[in-house]
This record gives sequence, C-alpha cells and structure tokens, in this order.
Amino acid sequence: MSAANASTGTSAPGAPTLDGLSVVVIGLGPMGRGIARCFAGVGASVQVIDVDAETTARQLDLLRSEVAEGAPTPAVGAGESLAAAVSGADLVIEAVAEIPELKAKLLGEIAAAGGPELVVASNTSSLSIGEMGVAFGAPERVLGLHFFNPAEKMRLVEVVRGPRTDAAVVERAKAWVEALGKTPVVCADSPNFIVNRVCRPLYYEAQLLVTQGVEPAVVDAIARGALGHRMGPLELLDFAGLHTHLGSSETALREFGDPRYRPIPIARALVRAGSTGRAAGQGFYDYAELPPKAARAAVVREPGEAPERRIAVSGPGARALLTHPAIAGGADAVAPLTVYSAPSSCDQADVHAVRELMSAGTRVLVDSSHPGWLTALPQGAGWIRLHAEGETPFAEVVVDEEAGIASVSATAGLLDAIGAPSVEVLALPGLVADRLQYTLTNEAIGVVEEGTAEETAVDLALKLGMNHPRGPLEVLAARGEGTVLAGLRGMQESFGDPRYRPAPLLVRRAAGKLRRGLRGGGESFLRLPI
Repeated sequence: MSAANASTGTSAPGAPTLDGLSVVVIGLGPMGRGIARCFAGVGASVQVIDVDAETTARQLDLLRSEVAEGAPTPAVGAGESLAAAVSGADLVIEAVAEIPELKAKLLGEIAAAGGPELVVASNTSSLSIGEMGVAFGAPERVLGLHFFNPAEKMRLVEVVRGPRTDAAVVERAKAWVEALGKTPVVCADSPNFIVNRVCRPLYYEAQLLVTQGVEPAVVDAIARGALGHRMGPLELLDFAGLHTHLGSSETALREFGDPRYRPIPIARALVRAGSTGRAAGQGFYDYAELPPKAARAAVVREPGEAPERRIAVSGPGARALLTHPAIAGGADAVAPLTVYSAPSSCDQADVHAVRELMSAGTRVLVDSSHPGWLTALPQGAGWIRLHAEGETPFAEVVVDEEAGIASVSATAGLLDAIGAPSVEVLALPGLVADRLQYTLTNEAIGVVEEGTAEETAVDLALKLGMNHPRGPLEVLAARGEGTVLAGLRGMQESFGDPRYRPAPLLVRRAAGKLRRGLRGGGESFLRLPI
C-alpha cells in the first residue's frame, strides 16, 4: 500500500551513480517497470525479464513509453533468458506476483544461474524474506527492497533484513538505495514490515466505521482535515485495490495468529461483488456518481463569519488547545462560551466541572472523544472533538439521533470564530480521528517494542511512505502516553474487542510518566487510568 501523491525523490546534483552495477529486474508490472527505470536513471546496466520473450518485449515497450515527456529513453534491455541475464548480474530484484510458491521456484532458478556474490532482493510488501532466503539457498545474500508506488516518485525504500542476511549486504543495499536518490529505512523481517504493518489498523478502523454507520467521505474528510493525511484511508484502499488489501490482511492474520489482524467483512463482500476500487469504477466510492473529492465536499461544513469571537477554554486539554493562534486569539476567561477540553477522559471531575460551568450560565462544548460522554453529557451541552495540530483547526461535531445527541447553536459560533471546517460524526468510541490515530500509534509502538524497527525509522517511514505530516511516535510524544492509553482503554472497554489492546510498552511508558509526575508533584498524570 502506498500513497499515490506522496513525497517524491530525485537524485541531487553530484549524487553517486551506479555505473558498472549490473541489475536484473524480474517481473514487469508497474512496480518492476518503475524500479528498472530508477536504476537505469543513475547509470546501472539494467536487464528485464518477464514470463516469456513476447511478454518481456511488450512490457519493455511500455516501460520506455511511460517516461515523462522530454525525458531520455531509459537504457534498459531485455534479457535473452533468465539464466543468461542472471549469470553476470550483481543484483537481481524480483517483483513477481505475491505468490510464495512462484517466488520459491523463481529463486531456485536464480540460484542455479547466479554467481557466488549475487545479491537477491525481493520487492515483496509482506512475504517472509527469511523463507525466500531458504528457497534461494544462500540466505545471507537475500533481503527485501520494498519500493513504494510509484517507484520513481516515492522516496522511501524499506530495506528488510532477513534473520540470516549478512550485515555487509544490508549496507550495500542501503548505498544502492541512496544512489537512487531515495531514503532507505532498515527493518527486521516481519509481516508487512513497517508502513503496511503500522497502517493496517488505520485501514481496519476506517472500514469498521463504515460498517457502524459512518459515510466513507466523512472518514476520509476527517483523516485529511484533522490528521493531515494527503489521502483518506478509504480512498487509498480504493486506489490500491481492495483485493490487494484483503490479501495482505489475510497474510497478516495468518502470520501473527492474532485476531486483531482479522480482515473486515465489508472488504471481502466488496471484493466478491467485483467492487475492488477505483480501477473497477466502484469500491467504497462510486466513481461515476460521486467520486471522493465531491463526496468530501458534500460532508464538510466550511466556517462562516462570527459575530462573537470570545471563547473560554478549560479542562485538562486546555493548554494544548491554546497553543493554536486561532484559538488563543479569542481566548477570554469570562467569555459566554466555554470549550471544556478533555480529549481522552470522562471521569467524575470532568463531568462535575462541566455541570459547574453550565450552572453558572455558561454555554459549554465538551471537547473529547471518550465514549463516556455518550451517557454523561449534560442536557444542553454540545459535544465536539477539536483538532488544533495543523495550520487550521478542524472539528468533529457529534450529532447522533439514535443517541439523542444534537448539535447546539453554540457549536457553529465556535467553529466560525476560530475558522474551523467541521464534519458531523456519530457518537462512537474514539469518534473518528482519535480512533484512527490511536490505533495506528499503538501498532507503531508495538513494532518498536518487538524490535522490528527503531522509533526514528518508524516515524520516517510513515512520513515518507504515506506523507503523514508527523510520524505516529511523534504524535505520541506530543499528546502524551497517558492520553493515548486512556483513549485506547476507552475503546477497548466500549467495544470489548482486542483490536484496541494497548501495547505493553505503551502501558509501561505511561506508568513511568505517572510515577515521575507524582514524584515531581505534577498534576497532569494524577487521573491517568493505569
């Protein structure tokens, strides 16, 4: 999975070239063609191979025709045969279909023809590099080079170290990736590696929200507006193909054996109906009737002029909100409207504070995604979730007829005063943005905990591979372990689903912050639910 419009990478002037490196790319789908052009563009000698000579010739013509207008034709040739091409190669990259048996057979053929120094890289997005190393017979020379689509534009390459891959081979691979003008991020061999693994809950939760009554356009509009994603998760699934996502989901469930990774039934139903996404004309969106851009525009309320710009902000999340100039600019302790910010909490102190404000004649909007407000929200108070981490604030407004929760008049006044676009959401645990972000962050810290990748690598991979404005662990540092833990625990208790089980490392870090806060007399962690 990759974002079609994410960060691009080109070689900088004076960057190293790969002159003299002999590269063979096997499998000429969109990824194989793009990878071949990448290597040819920095001077490598590139040969390509597909299932037969006729297919190779046809795909090679396509490879050459796909270059940008005015760009030179890539110096890529067709290998006479697999054995002839591989025999003198330094690097073979396989980009054939994600079928283990097919890859194993191919690796055996490469091993029979290749020299003793040949390095073999797989562009797989999820299959085991260790297993491929065994199939090749020399696992120390096998690794993953997972390029993202489109290969020529995307900066990230996941360099996947198999259990027996030689460290010197990993270093050579990193140097090759850097010579392409791209950024290598090293990770251990684990299902889905970094980006596809960490983003799996993002896709799962987006689909679950749809099954629970939230429109796809609402999910995607919030992911873009509140989290800063370039493409919403459902639009991205449609772009990549729901059949591809379903296959990788089944791989993740099989490999991990954890029910948290089970595919969402709606994906299977759409695939069975042939509604596999944008290429099929229909997936989560109907591309003939209402494509994603138009669908999002239909659900987003844009702010208008505000006659009253004074607002008061209180609650445990007030300090974070007041760092945004659009909110701080109208802050007034005696304003007629108060935003009570409690992003992931709804305890007795929160409810008492809201009731006290209302009894003093103040209009109150509760800013939280905690499911406790479903039953604790006082009559007359509004419920929102205000996201102020981007340039422009963005709000989720809880309107749920089934739950008896309506938007109050003060909501529009607040949103107009701070210039915040908004989307109406149902009263579901975690609402939308926090549910997406916290599950994604939880998966990220789990990847770090198990040793698949370092924190900096995870954040870099998500920023380059998905064009997220901040990495998931940067978000964790900004919001605090206690806030994220409380959000996950609220969802876990409400849904009773292991999908929301907090990673042990997250719990330990939150406990450490709590202890240090108590020792130092800090108040911010005193209400943390450990």
